[in-house]
Amino acid sequence: MTKVYEKLTDRPQTYINRSQLNFTERSELRVMQVSGTAGLVQSNNPGKFTSVYYLAGDERAAAALFAKVNADLLNQVDFSARNILQTSLSRHIYDLLLDVLGHREISMHPTVVAETRREGSQWIIDRERYETQINRRYTTSEAGSAQVPADISLSKLYRTQDQIITETDLRQTAILGDVRQVLDYFRSDREFECDPISSDTRELAVQKR
Repeated sequence: MTKVYEKLTDRPQTYINRSQLNFTERSELRVMQVSGTAGLVQSNNPGKFTSVYYLAGDERAAAALFAKVNADLLNQVDFSARNILQTSLSRHIYDLLLDVLGHREISMHPTVVAETRREGSQWIIDRERYETQINRRYTTSEAGSAQVPADISLSKLYRTQDQIITETDLRQTAILGDVRQVLDYFRSDREFECDPISSDTRELAVQKR
């Protein structure tokens, strides 16, 4: 094990000399580097970001370090618009950075992902869709994604519903898109004590314990 690799196993680094890594170690090396995408006009770019080097599997720690060393520049980015980070980083790393910065809170479950935005709205998305259809996550016109407005608390909604909660029940609320994902979220999150069932109308439903 080289000294550089040993440093990386301890924590992500802001500078390393790649040439000091052996071939096997180099294959594990990743970098959070902001340089834009060739052919795209770069706007919403406050300056030169410090890159962060890390080993595969240490993405969250890398995002946390990136947020720390680039705090001044990140405070100048308008995350509500297309930005240099979005066009430079993979969607997974960009999502982690938004999570670290507090713009989004991501809760991963075996079959569903809950993503809470800073303004309070939520997206509840089928996990396979979330991970494999990255550019089609946020839509209410296709199966696999549901949008919960900021003025709806899923905790309160769950408590005020009857013993059995069906797809029809949720469609009568202001939730948009595939409400089955919300039922899956109820089933998956330990806050909600319920079990999946089929309703009398053969809809997907959950029953409170």
